[in-house]
Amino acid sequence: MNKLAFIDYVLNPNFKVNDNFLEEPSASMKVDLIQDRCQSIVFKFDKQLEREYKGGIFPFFNSTKAKVCKVCDYIIFSEYNGNLYALIIELKTSAQSTLPQIKAGECFVDYVISTVNRINNTNHTIQKRRVSIREFQRKKKTKLQEIKYDENNHHFFVSIK
Repeated sequence: MNKLAFIDYVLNPNFKVNDNFLEEPSASMKVDLIQDRCQSIVFKFDKQLEREYKGGIFPFFNSTKAKVCKVCDYIIFSEYNGNLYALIIELKTSAQSTLPQIKAGECFVDYVISTVNRINNTNHTIQKRRVSIREFQRKKKTKLQEIKYDENNHHFFVSIK
C-alpha cells in the first residue's frame, strides 16, 4: 500500500473532489489544477454540507468564537518519489491575510498524519507547503514579466530586498 492510500483511508469521501480546478465560487475565482506525474487527493473544506453536518464542519468547536472554525479552502495530499506532501491552499480576492486559514490547514494536516500513524502503527511524515492564491488589481506602473520554468517545470521565486 502506498503512503497516500493511508491518508485516503482516513479522510471522509464527502470532502474529496476530482475536479481539475480549484475554485472560490463566491468570488467567481477558478484556478486550473494540473495533476501530472504524481498521485494526489484534493480535499475541499468549503462545500455545501448535508443534513448530517448540522453542527457545521467542526461540531465539537464553539463556532461563536472568532477564528475557532477558520479553515483553508483546499488541501492537496500528494505522494511523489516516496515522499508525502500537503499543499495547503487559500484562495482570496481581497487583500486580507490568508495566514489564519493556512495555519488552521496545517493543524488539520498534522492531525490527519497523527491519525494515520496511530491507526496503522506507522511513522509517516509529511512536508507541508503554504499556498496563497490571490486575484488583485495591478497598479498601472507594474510591469508584468513572463515566468520562466526550468526543465522540471518549476519556478523559484526570489525575494528582492
